Amino acid sequence: MSPSKVSKLVRKLGFENFKQYKLFFGGQQIISEDKKNSSELERLKNYIENFDPTLIDNFLTIFKKYNRIVLFGLGPSFICVEYFAYKLTLLSGKNIFVAQEETYAQHLVDEETLFIVFSVTGKYTSFENLFNAVKSSGSEILLILEEYDNSLALSIDNIFYLTKSNQNENLLPFEKTRTVFFIFIEEVIAKLMSERDTNNLGSIK
Repeated sequence: MSPSKVSKLVRKLGFENFKQYKLFFGGQQIISEDKKNSSELERLKNYIENFDPTLIDNFLTIFKKYNRIVLFGLGPSFICVEYFAYKLTLLSGKNIFVAQEETYAQHLVDEETLFIVFSVTGKYTSFENLFNAVKSSGSEILLILEEYDNSLALSIDNIFYLTKSNQNENLLPFEKTRTVFFIFIEEVIAKLMSERDTNNLGSIK
């Protein structure tokens, strides 16, 4: 059994860690850890331990259908899409564009475009007018949200929820972390690099 499975098991049993479980199993007094991880670290740890790689496969299935990609984000999310665009430009061979202004984004899209939006909550601003304009151009839309919320009334086909958790509700959307976005981005890039290396190896043979 892997260490991560052991760790998950003892937490399900109600212990903070394996050390605490050993103390209990040995009949000794359980000593609670004085130093606690932040709630955000715990949330990220849980996300990593339960990461679903099929999300990457599903993303790439849509991504590979298009040669023109427009990445859209607001505030800190725009920084994420700029980084993603840089990586994809080096690796994918596709035409990659970024936008954080709706009018500019609408000029970039056409029927051969995949329009990808990154947003932590999907609630910072209404995407309805933007999505209607993009859909009228014939583009396909992919919305990538970090936090799960089934109350969003968005009429698009592709919504990817990266987590089943929410960040601290006292934080405003622009104050929330984008760590999960970067983990997702790096996993997409890693999969593309793996496929590239496999193809290169096959061509040598």
